[in-house]
Amino acid sequence: MKFFVPILVIAFYAIFSTALFAQGPGSLIVNAGPDETIECASGGCVNLTATYLETFETISENYTVTSIPYNPPFAFNGLANQLNPNQDDAWSAVDNLPFDFCFFGNLQTQFQVGSNGVLRFDVDPGDTTNGWQFTENLPNNTNPTLAEANVFTPVHDIDPSASGTEEIGYEVLGVFPNRVLVVSYYQVPMFSGACNSLLATHMAVFYEFSNVIEIYMQDKPVCPSWNSGNAALGIQNNAGTVAYVPPGRNTSNSPWTATNEAWQFSPVGLPTFDFVWLDEGGNVIGTTPTISVCAAGTYTAQVTYTNTCNGDVVVITDDVVVTTSASFSVELGPDVTTCPDNNIVLDASADAPTGATYEWFFNGNSQGPPSAFNPTFTVFVPNSGLYAVEVIDPADPTCVVTDDIVITFLPQPIAVIPDDLIECDTFPNDGFAEFMLTDRDAQIINGQPDTFVMYFSTLALAQLGAPGFQLISPFTNTVPNAQTVFARLEDSNSGCYDIVELDLIVIPAPNIGNPITPYELCDDDQDGVEIFDLTTKDAQILNGMLNVTLDYFNTLADAEANINPIINTVNYPSGGETIYFRVESNISGCVTIGQFDLVLLPLPTFNIPTPFEVCDDEVADGFTNFNFTLKIPEISGGNANVAVTFHI
Repeated sequence: MKFFVPILVIAFYAIFSTALFAQGPGSLIVNAGPDETIECASGGCVNLTATYLETFETISENYTVTSIPYNPPFAFNGLANQLNPNQDDAWSAVDNLPFDFCFFGNLQTQFQVGSNGVLRFDVDPGDTTNGWQFTENLPNNTNPTLAEANVFTPVHDIDPSASGTEEIGYEVLGVFPNRVLVVSYYQVPMFSGACNSLLATHMAVFYEFSNVIEIYMQDKPVCPSWNSGNAALGIQNNAGTVAYVPPGRNTSNSPWTATNEAWQFSPVGLPTFDFVWLDEGGNVIGTTPTISVCAAGTYTAQVTYTNTCNGDVVVITDDVVVTTSASFSVELGPDVTTCPDNNIVLDASADAPTGATYEWFFNGNSQGPPSAFNPTFTVFVPNSGLYAVEVIDPADPTCVVTDDIVITFLPQPIAVIPDDLIECDTFPNDGFAEFMLTDRDAQIINGQPDTFVMYFSTLALAQLGAPGFQLISPFTNTVPNAQTVFARLEDSNSGCYDIVELDLIVIPAPNIGNPITPYELCDDDQDGVEIFDLTTKDAQILNGMLNVTLDYFNTLADAEANINPIINTVNYPSGGETIYFRVESNISGCVTIGQFDLVLLPLPTFNIPTPFEVCDDEVADGFTNFNFTLKIPEISGGNANVAVTFHI
């Protein structure tokens, strides 16, 4: 794996992953080499060899010219910015470089591309004509065709106007510190009608930080009938006094052709890199590319690059792991991510030899000296981290086998034991009531973020946590009088949970007499109203209960709300209605509400009988027997529900 580590610098430093860099021969890179293994019992060592890019400052204006393998790191066509479409002998508009580039000791920030295979940093927005005629060698500061340019990829007279499929373009690829400017000429016809079928394809690549320039020629044909087939490849300074040209590639070598050819121009000055080898503690153990190590561990190849143009500094590292081979192995198992339900016991003894000693580490810190008596190690909740063990073979103390494991205890919510939920039974006291289980959510959560509560009828269902089995509020208890349910507090991110019990208690309501009979009075004066003494119903309603409060109301709503009770219960005038009563326990506060009717009975109607005439008997003494029952039908009018009695 490759990564950057920061160092303290005065000007600037940056940390980047090498996986993001544009890759080419001029890119900053370090490779520590493949992992190595030392035979455990050999007591031997192993060589580590790092490869990296060497960079040099450009202040001296010296370059090396090197032939490199033809392996273009980027495409010739399809670049993002197309230039000089169908225009012959033209300079492009001035473009800005998005990174600092050192060229012959000068910091360059702008460039122009000429249609005849050249590029310049000494830009001139007003100059739009790119010359084509030349016979001189590089360097040159007299012929504008050569003097106006800095990079020749090569320079030769090509004509983009002679084709509709050619491309001249550029693109900036990659990220700091390995951005590149790619300028490409793709299948551009050679000038003059006789040579338009000859297509030139070549590119220049400019590397950030290393300031290396590469030129790749896929096809460089020659048109001998035009400008003597002259061409030149290389780089020269702004003054046109210093140039670097590969062998056989100057104007005087013309006409020349090339196919699949590549050249690299690298600054030659003081080194701008510093290479070291580091051990696991960050200590420098070598400064040469190849070192010998005799112990297992992770070794780091580190290169510090300094851009002498702007002072930027980056540090690139790559690790190589050196292990020892042994006749036994140690396996602590895969990394563990778990809820902190229980401590975890690690065991390193499965394949260890008899008498082996063990040393355990937590986050790199030893947990005690090596011992043959600690083949296991207990990881206590909630100590997440990296746990490692070193197992030493008693027959060969140089043989140390290691393994490590990352144990992560996820966040564990802690449920607060809630207060009982208490509800009053409703008449007729069957032991069941409705409970709002969610009323205890806040108490159980106790402010813990990202948690929620579910309720279940059994512990097993709560442990399962299946939403389809949770109890929904309002919940009616299924066990009369008292029931225990289980509240599961779960972390919505980790899924870890805690379970507590919640007791549901049903308090009996006051047990009134049953049934409550109507309260009946006769309308003695037949005015439709009588005085009722409601307290005469107290004994029947209370049915012997003590420590309760009894009130009477005109409406059910008033009784339920316990408002507007009837004050004058002893002398309550009424023509007949329904009276509601509320019985509240002075101990539990539970309430029973009932009702009874006030009934006003009308007086019976009757007929005033005619005189009851009976003849005197034969004695004629003024006395005889009267059978009053004979007058009942006349008096009652035949109403069988009326009882008629006679009184002196």
